[in-house]
Amino acid sequence: MSIAAFAETETPASRVLYINSKDATRFFNDNQSDFDFQLEEPIVVPDHHSILMSVYSAEIPYSFYNFRVGVNCRLDYAVTLFGTPAAYDANGFLDLTPAGATSFSLPEGNYNAVELAKAITNGVIFTGPINPLEVLFDPIALKFTFRCVIANLRVTLGLKNGAATGTPEAPGEDMNEELGFDFIALSGDPFVELNAGGTQWFNGFSNPTLGGGGVVVPGVGTDTIINGPFFISPAYFLFADDAVDMTNSIRSLFIRTNLSTSSVLDSHIGGGFSNILTRVPINAEPGEIITIRPRDGDVHKLLLKVKAITTVSIQLTNQKNQVINLNGLTFDISLKLEFIETKRLKDAPNLRLQRQIEFSQARRKLEEELQQKQEQLKQKKQVKPKK
Repeated sequence: MSIAAFAETETPASRVLYINSKDATRFFNDNQSDFDFQLEEPIVVPDHHSILMSVYSAEIPYSFYNFRVGVNCRLDYAVTLFGTPAAYDANGFLDLTPAGATSFSLPEGNYNAVELAKAITNGVIFTGPINPLEVLFDPIALKFTFRCVIANLRVTLGLKNGAATGTPEAPGEDMNEELGFDFIALSGDPFVELNAGGTQWFNGFSNPTLGGGGVVVPGVGTDTIINGPFFISPAYFLFADDAVDMTNSIRSLFIRTNLSTSSVLDSHIGGGFSNILTRVPINAEPGEIITIRPRDGDVHKLLLKVKAITTVSIQLTNQKNQVINLNGLTFDISLKLEFIETKRLKDAPNLRLQRQIEFSQARRKLEEELQQKQEQLKQKKQVKPKK
């Protein structure tokens, strides 16, 4: 691509590269949010020039989901008789083989807290079918609350020891953070129960039973914490430890590129350099368009070290560097390329070397003066006094 220079600055005019994901040269994993775009004419940067790149604008449809299968749509649970802990297998996971123990799979979509509470209430089922668990959202505390509503039953949620429960090192399919339970701080699998008379509520946490040497004993678990009895609202509710976090899986969007890997530091990778081009705040509701306007995106500029641009790779990810699925829709992005003249800066003075030279010169001078004094003293001794 031929680039003419401005006489005043001896640099080319800025360029804006508009890209629509549907025009991509290649998609990865059949996802419109992860693609390569091949330029018909490469952008060649002269040796004495560099490029400052920034996101000029972007339009992204809010068609992705905050609850996705394989990420945060699974909830393991067990319904047992009042006072009976759930069973665990030899690996310490909630045993889903007994009657009343199974998994609830939340359909993918965008949910608010009230909708999620209703979905779980209707999704946790026992023989009948009946719904023994009531989940509500407290808008004042910003927390989910849980209680058992069928007499002589207990409901245990596999949030700590569920087969799909993730860890900080290996994310699973659970919805712990969304429900307000932090895996690290959990004392066990939370349970709620109602006595046979339907008048006394209890809650607490259970874990696998451990034998000698801390080995899991398969079968009925052990209650490590029991609270109750409670008789009235809101005392009979089990409150989540933390506030709900409906945006846990996608808190922000990030646009990433292959053009720069040394301009942005990312705490997700320990503060190292990443390929992030810009962060996109989610400033729209589901079904609307998330936008970056020129005055928003033209703030942070990346200094590119490349001298020729032939392919632009674009990824749209969340804060965990997981590619976002726009569910078949495309998005637009425009990149602003500003050409600047590379200045040759003077090397910074080496103060340590200067001090070494000054010390060496002072030492040499001192040695010369000492040598002169020694010679003068020697000459005086050689001169004999007259008698």
